[in-house]
Amino acid sequence: MLFSLLTLAASAISVQALANPPVGDKFAGAYVLFGDPQKLALIAQNAATLPVNRVWLSFARPDMYYEPGSNTLVGVGLNYNNSQADYGFAEIKKYTAQLQAGGVEVFLSMGGWDYNCWPWAYAQYSIFNYGSTTPTFQSTIGTYAGGDIANCNAGNQWCYACEPPSNGNTPDSYAVFPEPDFSATWKQAQDYVTTNNKMGEAPVWHPELVAGYVYNTPKNGQVAVPGLNTWYTKKRDPYQDLVLLAKDLGLDGIDIDYEEFWHADMFKADASAQQNCGNGCTLYQTVFKYAAILQDVRLNIQQNYPTLKLSTAASAAGAWAGTWWGGNLKGITLNMVPSYPDLVQYLATGANAGGWNVMSYDLSSSTVNCPPAPATCTLDGQVNFYMGQYASAGVPANVGYEIGTPAYPPPSDAAHQVPLTNVAAGEILSNTQPFYKGGFFWELFKPQGTNADAHVNILAQSLCKAVLGANTPRCSGSVPVLNDAILPGSNPTITTHAPVGPTPAGPPPCAAPWDPTVRYSTGMQFSYNGYNWNTAYYAGEPGTKPPAPGFAQLGLCVPGTAATTTAVAGQTSVTVAPGQTTTTAGSAGQTPCVAPYDATKTYQKGDQASEGGANYVANWYSLNSSPSANSAPYSQWTKLGACGGNGQATTTVAAPVTTTAAVPVTTTAAVKVTTTAVVPVTTTAVQVTTTAAVQVTTTAAVVKTTTAVVVPKTTTAAVVPTTAAAVTTSAASGNKIVVGQPCTTNGQWACSNTVICAYGASSTLVWVSQGGQGC
Repeated sequence: MLFSLLTLAASAISVQALANPPVGDKFAGAYVLFGDPQKLALIAQNAATLPVNRVWLSFARPDMYYEPGSNTLVGVGLNYNNSQADYGFAEIKKYTAQLQAGGVEVFLSMGGWDYNCWPWAYAQYSIFNYGSTTPTFQSTIGTYAGGDIANCNAGNQWCYACEPPSNGNTPDSYAVFPEPDFSATWKQAQDYVTTNNKMGEAPVWHPELVAGYVYNTPKNGQVAVPGLNTWYTKKRDPYQDLVLLAKDLGLDGIDIDYEEFWHADMFKADASAQQNCGNGCTLYQTVFKYAAILQDVRLNIQQNYPTLKLSTAASAAGAWAGTWWGGNLKGITLNMVPSYPDLVQYLATGANAGGWNVMSYDLSSSTVNCPPAPATCTLDGQVNFYMGQYASAGVPANVGYEIGTPAYPPPSDAAHQVPLTNVAAGEILSNTQPFYKGGFFWELFKPQGTNADAHVNILAQSLCKAVLGANTPRCSGSVPVLNDAILPGSNPTITTHAPVGPTPAGPPPCAAPWDPTVRYSTGMQFSYNGYNWNTAYYAGEPGTKPPAPGFAQLGLCVPGTAATTTAVAGQTSVTVAPGQTTTTAGSAGQTPCVAPYDATKTYQKGDQASEGGANYVANWYSLNSSPSANSAPYSQWTKLGACGGNGQATTTVAAPVTTTAAVPVTTTAAVKVTTTAVVPVTTTAVQVTTTAAVQVTTTAAVVKTTTAVVVPKTTTAAVVPTTAAAVTTSAASGNKIVVGQPCTTNGQWACSNTVICAYGASSTLVWVSQGGQGC
């Protein structure tokens, strides 16, 4: 059973999951991209037999304006029919009523790729910053500027970063989501975001980003913000106007398709010298902006059109925990949950819920972009993984599909495109869709790329039956044909079967709370502000808080079953996991001592020992090296703190341990918890054996998701769990570590902490000197 999204209690960081979330209305939906007014007329005429019960009309500009009662779309940017005096307002209103009479909900979507993309900022911060080897670099700066970003300019739309020249775009084709600081509801939204922020970083707003505003840049000179600024001169709030327009058109809902990858990369917090997220970054500023936009919309729905629904086209990687390496919106939804749970819930459940609709498409089969094992790199395997991350975050979400040729990877990397075939559609509908209340696809009139692709009519009917029920009459209907007739030789059938694989699980239990007196070392886990964190490598002195380099975010957690310490006269009992208790003799209130240090034993990284009334953890290989004499910063051992009792901890099991969370837990003495897999694990052995710490490392990656028809995107690389059984060595030099040679684990210290595995000048992982030359 899926967990619902997390809601915070009155205390600042108490997080709880709803055991039985409301199901809400089920829907099978599709986006309709304007440009040809025949589309809306065709579906309105066939509303009762369409194999979908929701459509999103797309796209309104984020820098739009609409004056209530004007009944014109002149400032909206829908491009429905710009030759009409009202730009199509009357026709859209008429066809909306017909669709609703036929049982189809009608939403209006704001955003889409072009209306999210600032060509210069995207080229500079999201493409160029991450090296010249990515498919996106090769298809843009590499193709049109010979690899030199200095050759990119407004005339070539900063080297066609957002769209190829064949699209015929102009500067007005793009837009930036504005921050209308003169708007009363926007100011309220900012206050809401600031007051409830638990991300450890204060919001910094950018109301100056208005079309025409000029940046003075070091590499490209003066750069103007793209888009239109009539909303600004008229002092209109575009998010309020979107609601007012929906009211005048009589729509059922509105949608925010937010994909400002450039914003995340331009305003990231990055400690690396190259500003390429070599040590990981945070995209909290973009979380703040996204949340403020949704909150401004919510406030205006409440004030102006209380029955209106709100949905959002959500990033595929938006609920994925772990280090963010830049170039995408990984974790943007996940990071919103602890601070703004009521806002997340508003979109997910209840009368106004239009859904978190995950753009689980435009994915790459490139090895570096595949999700971690046991997920597969096939389209259905990746979709199942990304949807599972929303389940793990406690966010009810809906599954996305894309017809025809994917927008990403670009044609230059077509070998790694994963289009929706009938087989892939059947696997997604069988193994993933049953656990989520809705599904949608892009786009209702998009043709197949080849006859191996699923045709829109076949997918729509199959999705309709999977979501609304096989006997639902409209599921046997058809999508009107425009320019998307089924290709000869296409398979007319999508075959489904009973679900195979694990059921998506909600957030796991919280580990022990972060302790400002503890020096966290590799493999140690704790909870902080509603998340579980793992120490990927030494993170600094006691008092260092996440998201400091060295701490890896493992995802949201639920309290109540975390490891706790209970003092009893004369001994300490430490509950490590449900059903398992470790007890040692000790002093009241003290942490138990682990096994005493043995000078004849070889200790590996992550192994623990006690000496002189304190527990220690090995930072790397150690033999005949006293912990108490070698625990200064950057030494072989890290002191974990004082302990009571001198014997080795003994383990008893009260009951078999069953772990059903999406991230299973491996336990060690001293309450160290590490992640070893993504799938649920059930432990039934009567004897529980503790293991050495597992270090979780992530490799840099880029994931992009969108609903637009030509969205450049990159996916996120896997989280690779590795055991800390031995010192990492350079494959290039046998068993020795040599400065400048390749390494695999970012942040890995070696050679008595005189070298570290980090991103070099070529953006690849190599051993970097910290005062030594290897060993």
